[in-house]
Amino acid sequence: MDEKHLRTFLAIADTHSFHRAAARLNITQAAVSSRVRALEMQLDVDLFTRGPGGTALTEAGHHLRPYAEQMLSQWHQIRQGLGQQFANRIALRIGCQLSIWDTLLVDLTIWAEEELGKLPLTLNFDHESNALELLRNRMLDLTVTHETPAGSDLTVYELPSERMILMAAEPCDLNDPDLPLFLNLQLGPAYDAAVREQLAGRSGHLFLGNAAMALHYMQNRGGMAFLPERMAAPLRASGHLSPVSGGQDFTVPCLAVYEPGGPAASTVAQVLPGLDHVLK
Repeated sequence: MDEKHLRTFLAIADTHSFHRAAARLNITQAAVSSRVRALEMQLDVDLFTRGPGGTALTEAGHHLRPYAEQMLSQWHQIRQGLGQQFANRIALRIGCQLSIWDTLLVDLTIWAEEELGKLPLTLNFDHESNALELLRNRMLDLTVTHETPAGSDLTVYELPSERMILMAAEPCDLNDPDLPLFLNLQLGPAYDAAVREQLAGRSGHLFLGNAAMALHYMQNRGGMAFLPERMAAPLRASGHLSPVSGGQDFTVPCLAVYEPGGPAASTVAQVLPGLDHVLK
């Protein structure tokens, strides 16, 4: 049974809403629905009912809830204990919340090889899970995210914000009646606000959720998408992409977050300058 499925189940049970559970877990509502379907198929029962008052647990859901809470609690204790016991034997585990930072982690790996020698790194590209939750559960040692963590248990290292530009495979204007297909990457609150403001009422969104997939699609089939300036700049210079006339740039916060007292804190301090370097 997938741990993410149980966490999603409990988030819905707590919030009585698929939408609020998605916000709590920092994933899409579609991902929440997909996880619930998978869990219900595994168990061969319905876990929730939806009505005017919100989402409620079925009898089977009420039966599962204490078991799910106990399983996650035990798993956390086991993982934390093993993590402390074998802290000196595992690689530095780095993740990112948004797909626009996948290549950033690869660039950081190259920087670490060149500047620090052989530093073992494990890169995590699980964008459905909440990166801060993975950090607190010590499944990651360092993560790049747009979300400021609540509380004071984690340290935040502020990185240059990502400037997002609306780019298209062919020159076009935002006021054109027939715009290219918009590739929606779903990159957090600032991104969602820009999409609503600039593309409200436009039909033909394709939800990809991955920046590399969007670029590949655009280069082969056309379309338009909000992309980080650093990612779009080489393709713009080569003529493969053009900024959409009338599109408004915006920024997405970029934060490196880690546990100051974690077993990998000293190694994290070594790679933080690399993040600054590769984002310049």
